[in-house]
Amino acid sequence: MQGLLHPSRTMGEGKTLPTYFCRNCENPLAIGEDLISKKFVGASGPAFMFSHAMNVVIGPKIERKLITGSYVVADVMCGNCGEKLGWKYVETFHLKQRYKEGMFNLIDLFGEVDHALKVFDRMAQSVGPRLYSCCNCRNHVGLHDDIISKAFQGRTGRAFLFSHAMNIVVGPKEDRHLLTGLHTVADISCADCNEPLGWKYERAYESSQKYKEGKFIFEKAKIVKEEDW
Repeated sequence: MQGLLHPSRTMGEGKTLPTYFCRNCENPLAIGEDLISKKFVGASGPAFMFSHAMNVVIGPKIERKLITGSYVVADVMCGNCGEKLGWKYVETFHLKQRYKEGMFNLIDLFGEVDHALKVFDRMAQSVGPRLYSCCNCRNHVGLHDDIISKAFQGRTGRAFLFSHAMNIVVGPKEDRHLLTGLHTVADISCADCNEPLGWKYERAYESSQKYKEGKFIFEKAKIVKEEDW
Protein backbone atom coordinates (compact mmCIF):
# COMPACT_ATOMS: atom_id res chain seq x y z
CA MET A 1 0.00 0.00 0.00
CA GLN A 2 1.20 3.49 -0.80
CA GLY A 3 -0.02 6.64 0.87
CA LEU A 4 -2.52 7.34 3.60
CA LEU A 5 -5.40 8.56 1.49
CA HIS A 6 -7.31 6.44 -0.94
CA PRO A 7 -10.63 7.31 -2.58
CA SER A 8 -13.72 5.12 -2.68
CA ARG A 9 -16.46 5.95 -5.18
CA THR A 10 -20.13 5.04 -4.96
CA MET A 11 -21.76 4.76 -8.37
CA GLY A 12 -25.28 5.99 -8.93
CA GLU A 13 -27.06 7.25 -12.05
CA GLY A 14 -23.76 7.79 -13.85
CA LYS A 15 -22.26 9.92 -11.05
CA THR A 16 -19.44 9.22 -8.65
CA LEU A 17 -19.18 10.35 -5.05
CA PRO A 18 -15.60 10.08 -3.75
CA THR A 19 -14.84 9.54 -0.09
CA TYR A 20 -11.24 9.49 1.13
CA PHE A 21 -10.14 6.94 3.72
CA CYS A 22 -7.11 6.33 5.90
CA ARG A 23 -5.01 3.83 3.98
CA ASN A 24 -3.99 2.16 7.22
CA CYS A 25 -7.39 1.43 8.82
CA GLU A 26 -10.10 2.44 6.30
CA ASN A 27 -11.39 5.24 8.58
CA PRO A 28 -13.30 7.82 6.45
CA LEU A 29 -11.45 11.15 6.57
CA ALA A 30 -12.85 13.49 3.91
CA ILE A 31 -15.34 13.75 1.09
CA GLY A 32 -14.75 14.80 -2.49
CA GLU A 33 -16.81 17.99 -2.34
CA ASP A 34 -14.39 19.34 0.28
CA LEU A 35 -11.32 18.74 -1.89
CA ILE A 36 -9.79 22.10 -2.86
CA SER A 37 -6.58 21.08 -4.58
CA LYS A 38 -4.41 18.08 -5.40
CA LYS A 39 -1.40 20.25 -6.21
CA PHE A 40 0.09 20.62 -2.74
CA VAL A 41 3.25 19.08 -1.37
CA GLY A 42 3.61 17.37 1.98
CA ALA A 43 6.54 15.98 3.94
CA SER A 44 6.89 12.99 1.63
CA GLY A 45 5.49 14.16 -1.68
CA PRO A 46 2.05 14.97 -3.14
CA ALA A 47 -0.66 16.24 -0.80
CA PHE A 48 -4.34 17.16 -1.05
CA MET A 49 -5.89 20.26 0.49
CA PHE A 50 -9.36 19.86 2.03
CA SER A 51 -11.67 22.47 3.53
CA HIS A 52 -12.87 19.92 6.09
CA ALA A 53 -11.67 16.64 7.57
CA MET A 54 -13.64 14.27 9.79
CA ASN A 55 -12.78 11.53 12.26
CA VAL A 56 -9.35 13.06 12.83
CA VAL A 57 -7.40 14.13 15.89
CA ILE A 58 -6.00 17.67 15.84
CA GLY A 59 -2.77 18.21 17.77
CA PRO A 60 -1.32 21.25 19.56
CA LYS A 61 -0.31 24.33 17.60
CA ILE A 62 3.32 24.71 16.54
CA GLU A 63 5.16 27.15 14.29
CA ARG A 64 6.65 25.45 11.25
CA LYS A 65 8.59 26.66 8.23
CA LEU A 66 7.15 25.22 5.02
CA ILE A 67 8.04 25.71 1.35
CA THR A 68 5.85 28.81 1.04
CA GLY A 69 6.88 30.39 4.35
CA SER A 70 6.28 30.15 8.09
CA TYR A 71 2.92 29.02 9.48
CA VAL A 72 1.25 28.05 12.71
CA VAL A 73 -0.01 24.52 12.10
CA ALA A 74 -1.41 21.59 14.04
CA ASP A 75 -0.63 18.01 13.12
CA VAL A 76 -3.60 15.86 12.11
CA MET A 77 -3.86 12.17 12.90
CA CYS A 78 -6.40 9.44 12.18
CA GLY A 79 -8.95 9.32 14.98
CA ASN A 80 -9.12 5.54 14.70
CA CYS A 81 -5.55 4.23 14.34
CA GLY A 82 -3.43 7.28 15.22
CA GLU A 83 -1.62 7.38 11.87
CA LYS A 84 -0.17 10.81 11.08
CA LEU A 85 -2.05 12.27 8.11
CA GLY A 86 -0.74 15.78 7.67
CA TRP A 87 -1.59 19.10 9.28
CA LYS A 88 -4.14 21.85 9.65
CA TYR A 89 -3.21 25.43 8.80
CA VAL A 90 -4.06 27.50 11.89
CA GLU A 91 -2.42 30.83 11.06
CA THR A 92 -0.50 32.29 8.13
CA PHE A 93 1.84 35.29 8.18
CA HIS A 94 1.57 36.34 4.54
CA LEU A 95 -1.54 37.89 3.02
CA LYS A 96 -1.44 35.76 -0.13
CA GLN A 97 -1.45 32.58 1.98
CA ARG A 98 -4.45 33.56 4.15
CA TYR A 99 -6.82 31.35 2.15
CA LYS A 100 -5.13 28.32 3.74
CA GLU A 101 -6.19 29.16 7.30
CA GLY A 102 -8.49 26.45 8.65
CA MET A 103 -7.69 24.11 5.75
CA PHE A 104 -6.32 20.57 6.02
CA ASN A 105 -3.24 19.34 4.17
CA LEU A 106 -3.50 15.54 4.03
CA ILE A 107 -0.22 14.18 2.83
CA ASP A 108 0.81 11.06 0.95
CA LEU A 109 2.74 9.58 3.84
CA PHE A 110 2.93 5.99 5.06
CA GLY A 111 4.69 6.05 8.43
CA GLU A 112 4.92 4.09 11.65
CA VAL A 113 1.83 4.31 13.85
CA ASP A 114 3.67 3.83 17.14
CA HIS A 115 6.20 6.54 16.30
CA ALA A 116 3.44 8.95 15.31
CA LEU A 117 1.58 8.34 18.56
CA LYS A 118 4.70 8.87 20.66
CA VAL A 119 5.45 12.16 18.92
CA PHE A 120 1.85 13.27 19.40
CA ASP A 121 1.87 12.40 23.11
CA ARG A 122 5.14 14.24 23.64
CA MET A 123 3.76 17.36 21.97
CA ALA A 124 0.57 17.25 24.02
CA GLN A 125 2.54 17.05 27.26
CA SER A 126 4.63 20.11 26.45
CA VAL A 127 1.89 22.58 25.60
CA GLY A 128 2.16 24.64 28.79
CA PRO A 129 0.35 25.19 32.08
CA ARG A 130 -2.80 27.09 31.07
CA LEU A 131 -4.78 24.16 29.73
CA TYR A 132 -8.37 23.01 29.53
CA SER A 133 -9.03 19.27 29.67
CA CYS A 134 -11.86 16.85 29.00
CA CYS A 135 -13.99 16.58 32.14
CA ASN A 136 -14.16 12.80 31.80
CA CYS A 137 -10.57 11.68 31.20
CA ARG A 138 -8.44 14.86 31.61
CA ASN A 139 -7.18 14.74 28.04
CA HIS A 140 -5.84 18.20 27.08
CA VAL A 141 -8.21 19.77 24.55
CA GLY A 142 -7.64 23.53 24.58
CA LEU A 143 -5.37 26.40 25.58
CA HIS A 144 -6.56 29.35 27.64
CA ASP A 145 -4.80 31.72 25.22
CA ASP A 146 -7.03 30.46 22.39
CA ILE A 147 -10.28 31.53 24.06
CA ILE A 148 -12.06 34.15 21.97
CA SER A 149 -15.21 34.49 24.07
CA LYS A 150 -16.83 32.99 27.18
CA ALA A 151 -20.25 34.39 26.32
CA PHE A 152 -21.58 31.59 24.10
CA GLN A 153 -24.41 29.16 24.69
CA GLY A 154 -24.16 25.40 24.20
CA ARG A 155 -26.54 22.48 24.60
CA THR A 156 -25.90 22.23 28.34
CA GLY A 157 -25.55 25.91 29.16
CA ARG A 158 -22.61 28.27 29.01
CA ALA A 159 -19.96 27.61 26.35
CA PHE A 160 -16.57 29.01 25.29
CA LEU A 161 -15.48 29.88 21.76
CA PHE A 162 -11.90 28.77 20.98
CA SER A 163 -9.78 29.60 17.93
CA HIS A 164 -8.13 26.17 18.11
CA ALA A 165 -8.70 22.77 19.69
CA MET A 166 -6.38 19.78 20.13
CA ASN A 167 -6.65 16.05 20.87
CA ILE A 168 -10.21 15.97 19.58
CA VAL A 169 -12.08 14.05 16.90
CA VAL A 170 -14.01 16.12 14.36
CA GLY A 171 -17.17 14.49 13.07
CA PRO A 172 -19.05 14.83 9.76
CA LYS A 173 -20.54 18.17 8.71
CA GLU A 174 -24.23 18.90 9.08
CA ASP A 175 -26.52 21.93 8.85
CA ARG A 176 -27.91 22.96 12.23
CA HIS A 177 -30.21 25.75 13.38
CA LEU A 178 -28.57 27.50 16.34
CA LEU A 179 -29.61 30.55 18.36
CA THR A 180 -27.88 32.85 15.86
CA GLY A 181 -29.23 31.16 12.75
CA LEU A 182 -28.33 28.38 10.35
CA HIS A 183 -24.74 27.11 10.44
CA THR A 184 -22.84 24.14 9.03
CA VAL A 185 -21.14 22.50 12.00
CA ALA A 186 -19.26 19.33 12.91
CA ASP A 187 -19.51 17.81 16.38
CA ILE A 188 -16.26 17.40 18.31
CA SER A 189 -15.45 14.77 20.91
CA CYS A 190 -12.49 13.81 23.08
CA ALA A 191 -9.94 11.71 21.19
CA ASP A 192 -9.26 9.58 24.26
CA CYS A 193 -12.70 8.77 25.71
CA ASN A 194 -15.14 9.97 23.00
CA GLU A 195 -16.90 12.36 25.38
CA PRO A 196 -18.96 14.90 23.36
CA LEU A 197 -17.42 18.33 23.93
CA GLY A 198 -19.15 20.72 21.54
CA TRP A 199 -18.82 21.53 17.87
CA LYS A 200 -16.75 23.22 15.19
CA TYR A 201 -18.22 25.96 13.01
CA GLU A 202 -17.61 25.04 9.38
CA ARG A 203 -19.78 27.64 7.68
CA ALA A 204 -21.96 30.58 8.67
CA TYR A 205 -24.65 31.83 6.29
CA GLU A 206 -25.02 35.36 7.65
CA SER A 207 -22.25 37.92 7.22
CA SER A 208 -22.38 38.90 10.90
CA GLN A 209 -21.56 35.31 11.89
CA LYS A 210 -18.67 34.68 9.48
CA TYR A 211 -16.05 35.25 12.20
CA LYS A 212 -17.07 31.91 13.76
CA GLU A 213 -15.97 29.83 10.77
CA GLY A 214 -13.17 27.43 11.70
CA LYS A 215 -13.67 28.11 15.41
CA PHE A 216 -14.62 25.63 18.16
CA ILE A 217 -17.35 25.64 20.79
CA PHE A 218 -16.58 23.84 24.05
CA GLU A 219 -19.40 23.29 26.52
CA LYS A 220 -18.24 24.74 29.85
CA ALA A 221 -19.64 21.68 31.65
CA LYS A 222 -17.49 19.40 29.50
CA ILE A 223 -14.06 20.93 30.18
CA VAL A 224 -12.00 21.62 33.30
CA LYS A 225 -8.98 23.80 34.03
CA GLU A 226 -5.65 22.05 34.45
CA GLU A 227 -2.95 23.12 36.90
CA ASP A 228 -3.36 25.89 39.44
CA TRP A 229 -3.97 29.08 37.49
